[in-house]
Amino acid sequence: MGGGAGKAVLARAAMAAVEPLVELFLELGVTSPEAESLLRSVFVHKAREWLAKPSTAEDSPSDVRVSLVTGVHRNFVRSILAEPPRIAAARAQKGHRASRLLEAWHSDPKYLDSSGKPRDLSEREQEPSFQSLASTYLPGAAPSMVLEELRRAGLVQMLSEHRVRVRNRTFRMHGVNASNISELGNRARELLETLTHNLRQPEARLFCEAMPSIEVDVARVPFVRDLIARRAGNFLAAMEQELAIEASGSRRCKSGERVRVGLTTIETER
Repeated sequence: MGGGAGKAVLARAAMAAVEPLVELFLELGVTSPEAESLLRSVFVHKAREWLAKPSTAEDSPSDVRVSLVTGVHRNFVRSILAEPPRIAAARAQKGHRASRLLEAWHSDPKYLDSSGKPRDLSEREQEPSFQSLASTYLPGAAPSMVLEELRRAGLVQMLSEHRVRVRNRTFRMHGVNASNISELGNRARELLETLTHNLRQPEARLFCEAMPSIEVDVARVPFVRDLIARRAGNFLAAMEQELAIEASGSRRCKSGERVRVGLTTIETER
């Protein structure tokens, strides 16, 4: 397999790793243009790090060099590298189309009550209505479709007599914050780094093993999940204790160099 066709096939195969991230972005209200902007930024920063590795013999890769390997124009490379990876401001300002409607619901006097809070709106019969709000701030989109999307995302609440109450001003998943999303990203990166290392260096594989799947009666699934959780938890606790003893003894070594060792087990939905 060679040439552009081969590269396309391999890249498409790797996209399976991105699908859960795309689903998370959708739930967070991150649009495709925003995600593409963020990916481009990460791509450029990572390319500079990659080119600066000892194997490339290039201590400080130029913008032109980064542009060559990423396909991003060197003028954009310079501006992207001037700040940490992020969604471009122009993309962030546009954001999710429905965000404009939510913002208007919280700021347009027509849709506020006497205390300045968002009104509960009739779907379409009485003004001000959700239909007029959607038609004004999301022209071209069917109000019923917009309402269904907001309801699915948990951003509105359906009341009696076909009335609608807004619940949040922005797309936000319950229980999600920057800290636990960062933890998710770090865990996913660790797994992908191990898997890609093993692809590149099969002669020096890092431990990453799985048992073959075994069919069990669906009624036994709760028991099996509990069994796996208990066994894995006991294993991790025992390993932590043994490693702590090893770490205590190794402090007497005179090399002065230390490395961090940790173990992770995961349960998948498949």
